[in-house]
Amino acid sequence: MSQGATMDQPDHHVHFDVASLKDDFENDSCVTYQRAGDTIVVSLGFLQINHRYTIDLKLPSNLFGDLGSSLNQFQPDVTTVPNLHCRITEFSGMKDDEHDFYEMKIEFFAYKEKLLRETLHIVNSNNDKEVLKLVIAARVLGKGKGTPMLRTGIHCIGMEKDEESEASDFSGFGKDP
Repeated sequence: MSQGATMDQPDHHVHFDVASLKDDFENDSCVTYQRAGDTIVVSLGFLQINHRYTIDLKLPSNLFGDLGSSLNQFQPDVTTVPNLHCRITEFSGMKDDEHDFYEMKIEFFAYKEKLLRETLHIVNSNNDKEVLKLVIAARVLGKGKGTPMLRTGIHCIGMEKDEESEASDFSGFGKDP
């Protein structure tokens, strides 16, 4: 029993210690980055199936390690097979002295449910052997599973029609007269 409760009248209210409460709303509202070897994983959070998004990324230069010096410039790798569902539309491949990041815009299509990973490549324009893989990862909610709150820098730009639409010409199976 809490301090204010007596034997006659129990306290039925739940009390939380304010010091133990933590609001991670700010952390959940940002796109996260993680580097392992030559791969940078960009986590977008939750998206919705059949929706097209633009993503404004500011990749911190420390993700690039030694490659992120101001002498190096990066560009999308055009020699790899193009990705149908994810592509870089704008890329500032040079680190600005005033800013400590590289900027890019990506167009992303959430074409299937569950975990979706799409790979893009960027290459050092001074040394084409230095290729970094960008793995764009998102959890995609299916139709009728809710509407996600988009993280900062992610914007929905449209929705594709579902192939199994109810507006079908098929009238169904009927009895022969």
